[in-house]
Amino acid sequence: MPKSRKKLFIENFLAYGAINALDKIVPLVMLPIVTRFLKNTADYGRFEMFNTIVGFGSSFAILGMYDAMFREYFEKDDTKYRSLVTSTALRIVLISASILSLILIVFSRYVSQLFLGNTVNGAIVIMAALGVFLASLRTIVSAPTRMKNKRKVYIFSGISYSLIYYLIAIFLIRNGFSYNGMIYGSLIASLYLLFFFYFLNRFDFNLSLFNNHVSKELFKIGVPLIPVFVIYWAFQSMDKIMIANMLGLDQVGIYSIGAKVASVSNFIYMAFAGGWQYFAFSTMKDNDQVELTSKVFEYLGVFSFFIFAIAILFNDFAFNIFFTGDYTKGSTVFPYLFLSPLLLMLFQTAGNQLLVVKKTYLSTICLAGGLFANLILNYLMIPRFGIRGAALATLIGYTISVIAMIILTYKLSLTHIQSRFFGPVIAVVTVLMLVFLSQSHYTKYSSLIIIFFIFIFYKNDLHKISLTN
Repeated sequence: MPKSRKKLFIENFLAYGAINALDKIVPLVMLPIVTRFLKNTADYGRFEMFNTIVGFGSSFAILGMYDAMFREYFEKDDTKYRSLVTSTALRIVLISASILSLILIVFSRYVSQLFLGNTVNGAIVIMAALGVFLASLRTIVSAPTRMKNKRKVYIFSGISYSLIYYLIAIFLIRNGFSYNGMIYGSLIASLYLLFFFYFLNRFDFNLSLFNNHVSKELFKIGVPLIPVFVIYWAFQSMDKIMIANMLGLDQVGIYSIGAKVASVSNFIYMAFAGGWQYFAFSTMKDNDQVELTSKVFEYLGVFSFFIFAIAILFNDFAFNIFFTGDYTKGSTVFPYLFLSPLLLMLFQTAGNQLLVVKKTYLSTICLAGGLFANLILNYLMIPRFGIRGAALATLIGYTISVIAMIILTYKLSLTHIQSRFFGPVIAVVTVLMLVFLSQSHYTKYSSLIIIFFIFIFYKNDLHKISLTN
């Protein structure tokens, strides 16, 4: 990778990693405090189902316009054309988000039954409808900031959002609002972020502008992505819905705490996601683009496995120190949910090749296969293994999708992964099997096997890095 491109990727990766680390430090610090106020795990489960509905609605409402904007924005180096792209996308999402939010409100009782296992939580669905509207518009109006690679703005927006959200939420919870305090805090902070980005990027949007040709191009790219984002949502949320209906909201609360702590791996994933799109599309016409993407995939995979090996060494310690009561049981799902976002990062690295050649429907097929396996395994494993079974089912589903994507892009000559990469892969699979089957406190030290395999297969690369430094 030439030095300039390497510098671009690493700078974006580290910058967005810092942004998302700062963005998530506040939630992680506040999480033990929140759980001490919300002693009933079912209350936390209700809040998580609010987030689940917002994620579900916004996956549909955005209509794939965010990624379509990103792709079409770089199609021409023309300010007027770029303004048409952003303005047209905003009008499309404004209409779709309004319609979907109204549907959620009208059918709130039915949605409550589906997501929360009863019809008495319709108010949560109505508040989630507002959350869908705000989240959808916020995603679009924030896009120009990333397309222009204004990283410092994202640092400020992330920190300020988290502070506003948790300050309001904690205040309301302490004054008797229970889980509603977290919901209100989320909505107020989301509204703040929407106004913040619209004010910042207001000259990039003009609601009076709409171009039929641009809209067709956006729909051509975006619509095939809708199932992809719905599948992403299903990967992250169907386990909670099935747990709610099979085991109850109290188990959703425990599972969600485990998932929240495991989301520290999202520091890496979100750093990648934030820096990757700009890097990928700015280098998509380079002659060695396939080789470049393949190397990025391989090194990100090895790095992810190393971080996973370190993380599970401290799993039990972290939960016993920071949580009390039933919330400590969240440690049982941590290893599988920690690794899952990292596999998603690998999937998107290879899958971006299909976006570059405008064959995004193939990504949908790969993800759908993994999701189908995930749902079947959830149905079989939740009754037998509880929330631990749901976590493993999620990880297996992601693994199947990644394998399918690698095979597909290899067949299309869009990626070429070296055989040595599968050494650390075998080590990771072995460790996961040991942890799941034995559940012994001492099996966490088996993660050292992963580090050993990485050293054996990548010692030359590590040596080069040390010489460079």
